[in-house]
Amino acid sequence: MNVAADAAAGTYPITVIGRSGDLVRSTTVDLVVTADAGYKLVLSGTQHVTPIGGSSQLPVSVVGTAFNAPVTLGVSGLPAGVRAAFGLNPVYPGAKAAVNSTLTLQASAQAVQGVYPLTITGTSGGTVRSARIDLYVNPAPDFTLWTVGRSRALVAVTQQAGISGWLEINARPLHAWNQPIAFSMEGLPAGVNARFSPAVVDPYGPTSIAFTASADAAPGIYQANVVATAASTTHRLPVQVTVLPYIDPNRLPNELTRVGMSLRAGESLLFNIMKPEGYAPGFYLNTQVGFGTGRGTLYVREGAPPTDSEFHCRTSGLWSTFCRVERNPQAEFPLTYFLRLKADTDIEGASVMAAYGADYDARPRALFANPTDYLINDNTVIESPLTVGGANGNGGIARVSYRVSHPHRSDLKIELIAPDGRAYLLRDHHNGPINPSPELRLDLTDQVANGVWKLRVTDDVLGGSGTLLHWTLDFFRTP
Repeated sequence: MNVAADAAAGTYPITVIGRSGDLVRSTTVDLVVTADAGYKLVLSGTQHVTPIGGSSQLPVSVVGTAFNAPVTLGVSGLPAGVRAAFGLNPVYPGAKAAVNSTLTLQASAQAVQGVYPLTITGTSGGTVRSARIDLYVNPAPDFTLWTVGRSRALVAVTQQAGISGWLEINARPLHAWNQPIAFSMEGLPAGVNARFSPAVVDPYGPTSIAFTASADAAPGIYQANVVATAASTTHRLPVQVTVLPYIDPNRLPNELTRVGMSLRAGESLLFNIMKPEGYAPGFYLNTQVGFGTGRGTLYVREGAPPTDSEFHCRTSGLWSTFCRVERNPQAEFPLTYFLRLKADTDIEGASVMAAYGADYDARPRALFANPTDYLINDNTVIESPLTVGGANGNGGIARVSYRVSHPHRSDLKIELIAPDGRAYLLRDHHNGPINPSPELRLDLTDQVANGVWKLRVTDDVLGGSGTLLHWTLDFFRTP
């Protein structure tokens, strides 16, 4: 008699019949079906994952049926580099209960990724039971850091320029990563600060880093790290930080050409240009160089001074030539580009220009004013100060207006004095409205916006005095 595994235990009357021609005989007997005096193995699922360099645990249940003998557990099919151990072995399933053991699988760093069929066995005397499961040996859950837009993390900041440097970092998940990641910086020079937005991603994603440099930050090139920390791992992304001085004679204004430069063969000149916040479809930095009487090479790089081998754009030749740096994705944040002019032969009369577009600046309007009266006497010079703070990056496109009361308008020379001492002539002893003056547009992209600006009024003609009543400096206004 064969009894199915799912047949219910019990007593069943059956009739046994015998026939020979017309002769029939029968008898009735009781068939007693009893529970199997044995055991079986039960696993949770048909697949199990163990990370390389880590461990995992697989529950193994031994279910006994009127079985009181010990069952010894084993496993076969383990790949190289994977070890196995049972937490409880042997087990005693008992007459009516299931006993759980735990199979711990440990994969070394040398284990090879793949899928391996395992057989779990239980042996008690001559009775053997088994169950199969597929073991997936996978790399451990992890994440990686990368820089959005560039292959290396390069950032340049200018003293007292507010947010003048920016990086975008992305934490990309690997192998089912599912933990939050917290960001920080290490190795920044004194006076340089970084702010993450957001400071934590869960479980992965991008973050933006805004960099500022105080007046105390020493100009130079420094090596720092973005540190990404999670419960199970920490990664670092190297960052090269260049700190530029507040007063920088090598800062180029937007769309204006510097001319008349001379270099000996092998010499280089390094310039920089600060691009403010803003968005423009298809943004790029366009540069133009003229090598004068000789031959040279222009290197352009975002975020750090270029070298002969590290640059984002390079052009060389005898005559005027262009070098264009594309930015993808679009850069809506402040950036600094560096231009290095290298002389291959002696050069006289070289020129260089960089442009990101006059309409690019999309920072909110920043209007500053000084309403204090200043008396203007004959043959005197007065200066009215105005402190600008909280502005990010360069001065951009600015407008200046003033109100002066004076009987002889042609007696006056009026200048805007930048924080670095540079003078911008607004009026030079001519007739024309002074109360109020016309709005005067200035390109201050080669200046840091933050600092003390002054309106200087010179009365160098005898006869008549007056008063400076009011003046304003209006940043970030497009033409």
